Amino acid sequence: MEKICILNFNNTYENQDFYKNKNYEVLDLSDLKSVSRYCDEKSLNIIRKRIGKFCNAKIKFIDSGNYHYVSYLMLEKIKEPFILVLFDHHTDMQPSFFRELMSCGCWVKKTLDNNKYIEKVIIIGAKESLIESIDKRYENKIICFNEKFIKTNYNWEEFSKENINLPIYISIDKDIINSKEAITDWDQGSLTLKELKEIYIGICKKHEIIGVDICGDSSYDNKIFSNNYNDEINNRSNKEILNMIEEEFDYELAPNM
Repeated sequence: MEKICILNFNNTYENQDFYKNKNYEVLDLSDLKSVSRYCDEKSLNIIRKRIGKFCNAKIKFIDSGNYHYVSYLMLEKIKEPFILVLFDHHTDMQPSFFRELMSCGCWVKKTLDNNKYIEKVIIIGAKESLIESIDKRYENKIICFNEKFIKTNYNWEEFSKENINLPIYISIDKDIINSKEAITDWDQGSLTLKELKEIYIGICKKHEIIGVDICGDSSYDNKIFSNNYNDEINNRSNKEILNMIEEEFDYELAPNM
């Protein structure tokens, strides 16, 4: 069983149990201030240092999408050429409003700018308008599938065979999922958990998975629904996503067992 690391920024997972019968550990980051959505270099270095102790955990749940920039730090740990597969309703390729700040909206762009090992980014499920706004300088490094396209009957396994020739790191933002099956802090797509699993399996089959992170739970700052309702829905979706990931890791390991 792969080890799971739970990043605790604001007790988002405290009342969920999807991980509690697993091999898990909690990284407490709740003492950090002013790190939601944006993070300055000093705070980023603190997070970088703390997650260094947990880099052996292949599966990481990193809280609300407000902290998706932590994926940037996860990718720093990879010291071989790799491909990033991003399931997200947003591209996270926006220019940073302030050059000295990391944000949940610019971390993919900063990864392409700064990480010498990343060969390609495959973005699945983003809004067409956000895809169209990506700087043309990156077009040879990115393959995008908009939210409408991923609802079609596409052969993801064939695409994977033709376009993925390196180990892959997978980042899943739950805002790609419809609001009946996940509740996030951001506008959401329409993908079902079943459809997510079908695409995930097609992409991952027969490829080495370096690691997976998941974000997009609703923070307790989101008062649209009661916290109990948020926890119930998101616990259910996290459980399904975790089972999906673990099944694929088991498939990957099966030939050597």
